[in-house]
Amino acid sequence: MSSAVTSLLHGLGLPWTFTFDAEHVTVINAGTIILLQVLVSRLVKDWKPLPTMVTGMALGALGFLLLASSRNPWLFILGIAVFSIGEMTAHPKYYSFVGQVAPADRKAVYMGYAFLYGVLGSRLGSSLGAFLYERMLKPALGTPEADARARAFWLLFAALDVVAAAGLVLFARSFGADTAQTRRRARAIMRGVYAAVLLIGGVFLYVAFSSTPVQARTAVQAAIFIALGTGGLVMGRARD
Repeated sequence: MSSAVTSLLHGLGLPWTFTFDAEHVTVINAGTIILLQVLVSRLVKDWKPLPTMVTGMALGALGFLLLASSRNPWLFILGIAVFSIGEMTAHPKYYSFVGQVAPADRKAVYMGYAFLYGVLGSRLGSSLGAFLYERMLKPALGTPEADARARAFWLLFAALDVVAAAGLVLFARSFGADTAQTRRRARAIMRGVYAAVLLIGGVFLYVAFSSTPVQARTAVQAAIFIALGTGGLVMGRARD
């Protein structure tokens, strides 16, 4: 990759030497979105929210599969680009979907809660990625096991993507209609979700304070999860 880009630069008369490094990974994601977001949004603007989101998530899983398939640098870049296309396909329809499934008297509340995915995703996702890197990939660097570990790492995220897409479809079928029955089921499920968030916060708190030195960032994440879980359970009980 470095050689190809350097040769291209020299062919353009630019005496620069390019070295592909870790920070360029995020550049691929951001660059793909900058270049293609308007085009992708125009292509899917008339699609219904649910199939659009599922399509985007399927593209994300395909991107992870490409990352798992080979250590070839061009496939690596293609995998990130495909994942980015899936991301920009699914995300614009997210708020449309929330507005579509929200009860008429709760649309403002639903739209407010819709932003919580960023809190949960950034806190839980980054910690999960870091945990798996430390346990799965880092010990295998420079060993014959590295390829197999990297493949398993990306396949795990592809599987999570598929599970998320299936969960979204199941949610739409089970709770898409606003009825007294679906509201009761939703409240029961949300109690379980908030309890799970509270449990995750407890696990994060244990990890933070059982480490030496104390992991301040993980402790802050634990506090956020505990606050969300406790607040959700308290509000749910008050509503009941």
